[in-house]
Amino acid sequence: MSQPSAHAGSLSPTRPAGAHTVMAMQRLVGVTALALLVGCGGGGTSLVEESTERADAACACEAFGCTTEHVAWFNKVSITQEGDLDALSVSDREAYMANSLRAADCQIALN
Repeated sequence: MSQPSAHAGSLSPTRPAGAHTVMAMQRLVGVTALALLVGCGGGGTSLVEESTERADAACACEAFGCTTEHVAWFNKVSITQEGDLDALSVSDREAYMANSLRAADCQIALN
């Protein structure tokens, strides 16, 4: 009867058991990091896009209560994502601020 290999349970005779798991985890971390970079638009474009969507939604409301979730989003971002806002380009920051003010104006108009 043959002796068990030192690499028993390994998928490759040249790698120790568990090496494939480590490699898979490294790939997962790399793919996740890439997805985050792409999702951020390389400088906050997604924040500007979401601010536009939030302002549009607030302005589409027909009742004050409908606007509160959208305006609250701007407040939350201002507090919890200050670094992301600071990282925006000047034009993106201006677009974000214009959307914030537009959402507030639409809310005030319904009050």
